[in-house]
Amino acid sequence: DGVKKYLEQRIFTGKLKPGQQIKEQEVAESLGVSRPPIREALKILEAEGLITRRPNKGAFVTEIDEKDIWEIYTLKTTLYGLGTRLAFDRLTDSIMRKLDSIISKMKDCIDSEPPDISKYQNLNEQFHNMLLDAAGHGRLKKMASTLHNQVKRFSYRSLAERSHLERSYAYHKAILEAIKKGEREKAAQLTEEHVLEGLKVLQAIVRRSATPQKGGC
Repeated sequence: DGVKKYLEQRIFTGKLKPGQQIKEQEVAESLGVSRPPIREALKILEAEGLITRRPNKGAFVTEIDEKDIWEIYTLKTTLYGLGTRLAFDRLTDSIMRKLDSIISKMKDCIDSEPPDISKYQNLNEQFHNMLLDAAGHGRLKKMASTLHNQVKRFSYRSLAERSHLERSYAYHKAILEAIKKGEREKAAQLTEEHVLEGLKVLQAIVRRSATPQKGGC
């Protein structure tokens, strides 16, 4: 688990780039562990779509193009919206207090200088995971988590854009307000819009990255 989390974090934060090879010996030396747990971690990450194995070459960080992002986010939209609908009647006072606390901490992340993107991203996950847990649908939660992890490295980049970070916070706040008012469909619709907003931002980032820069030799 420790090796898996270590590799995940390096992929999510971009320290391991798409297409970059993951060398078992380097990971073993960094963590002071033997190779067997590294191989097991790589198998799990491969099953989750973060790692791709190439015959006789080794393990590489999975490369994701614009079509992949579209497929993942359109599925996320449906799953997160359904999760919110299913969770609606199962939200206890304790859960609502925790969601309120998450919203408050999100605001603190935005107000800090510079914004604490890493912490905000974790709070974003906590918010949606609480709703998915409350939905009581294990398969939905697992599918949503796997999809989210496949694009988490990109969502970190999108949240680095101040305008998107602020809109993300506004969506979370509005979703919680709709829940408090008993507006199930509005809460689900806002959840879906929030995910699609992330898709649009990521598509723009990918397109900019793919555009050749003018000038130079």
